[in-house]
Amino acid sequence: MRFVKQLGAVWATLERWCQMPWLQYFIITVVSGVTLICVFQPEVEFLRWISNQTVLILLFWLGCGVGFLMLRCRRLAIVCLMSSAALCLYLKNASNISLAAPQIVLNEDSKFTIAHFNLSSVQDNLEEDFKIIDQVAPDILVFQEYTPQFQDQITGHYDTIYSNQTEFLRIDDYGQSVFTSFPVLAQDTFLIYNMPVLRLRLQIPDGRTVQLISQYSLPPLTTQYKEDSKLVFSQLAEFIAQADEPVIFVGTLNYVSWDNQMVRFRYQANLEDSRKSFFPSFANSDKSLFYAPVDHIYYNEYLDCLQFKKIDGYANKKIGIRGEYQINNYEKIFTSTQE
Repeated sequence: MRFVKQLGAVWATLERWCQMPWLQYFIITVVSGVTLICVFQPEVEFLRWISNQTVLILLFWLGCGVGFLMLRCRRLAIVCLMSSAALCLYLKNASNISLAAPQIVLNEDSKFTIAHFNLSSVQDNLEEDFKIIDQVAPDILVFQEYTPQFQDQITGHYDTIYSNQTEFLRIDDYGQSVFTSFPVLAQDTFLIYNMPVLRLRLQIPDGRTVQLISQYSLPPLTTQYKEDSKLVFSQLAEFIAQADEPVIFVGTLNYVSWDNQMVRFRYQANLEDSRKSFFPSFANSDKSLFYAPVDHIYYNEYLDCLQFKKIDGYANKKIGIRGEYQINNYEKIFTSTQE
């Protein structure tokens, strides 16, 4: 009984505090300011970190809105709920929220899977994570941050599993290695403002080709990196938009899906995001509530995404992502790929 009385006293105190005009104005200012930061994403490191937590902030504003309603503070409740709704609309426009089901598969040979792994995520338990990657068994396997220290282990393990390997070895983080069971029709590496981009043309079992573009971007920690990234993504978007065949773009881009840079890139390149949703959580002690995904698989209009999921490795730590795709069966697509 005493606990109930104490709880009631605390609740009554909170109600009185929430009626204080100065506190209301302070909370309204903070809520509105943080919401604007999430939407406009100022080029300041700490403010960009805040915008990376947009999903978490949205949920927090929603909880605050419900709490203020219970405290009978209508003004604060409305502000929090409206801010939550504004962030919902922002994420909706920045994401792939298509609810349409993929087209019916006409031919199983038009389907393929691709998995992407950053070796900085698997290096601590490489042998254990190899077993999990082998269970995933993708048709196309992409490793990034591929440096000489991983060459012998990666090649020695996968050269007997996959019939083709394309290796781009570097001592820095730009190194890449791609394994595939599909024939490689063409391969090249080109530079965009001194940042390497790996491109492959693969022939899937039904005889048609898929263009794979793989790129790694350094985290935008300095002004120079930020400017370089803008130039790279702008030119790369123009290049991808001209493709008249299925394109898969994969990489560790070090931007969250809802970042304005990524939204602009996908719009200019006519790409869709395979990741339709993201929900922050504490899976275990190795994962932070403030974690946000920066590895992505994008695809163009010639493809349907059938499935997308993250891959957890040793101790349930995320080590990569996997997507399943099919060449869609629109008549215009078939026509354009056969010309």
